[in-house]
Amino acid sequence: MTRPAVEIGDRVAVIATVVERVNDRVTLKLDGDGHSYSMAEPNAKAGDKLRLEGEVVHVDEDLGRTTVQVLGRVTVDTRSVEMVTRRCDLDHIGSNVPGHPRPRTPPTPHG
Repeated sequence: MTRPAVEIGDRVAVIATVVERVNDRVTLKLDGDGHSYSMAEPNAKAGDKLRLEGEVVHVDEDLGRTTVQVLGRVTVDTRSVEMVTRRCDLDHIGSNVPGHPRPRTPPTPHG
């Protein structure tokens, strides 16, 4: 079983392009997403690229889409996200996914 490109809990970055500036806010377009977003950014100007980091909260492997907690929850193409850090606790704890190379150890009763 090959490991997916991104998993829930991974920290990833998405690139946003500043489309226009209105007072102290900017309108953004995210790579891999067709919607526009707004945020307060006093120094950005139209055409600037902003790198926004957030945590993966959902992955749809069939559609190739990833939901990231950045500017709220945004869903983008998985190919457009850049890995920052992997959630490493899944590697040493194990997984509850059947057939995973590191199965979760059964719980032991306390006391």
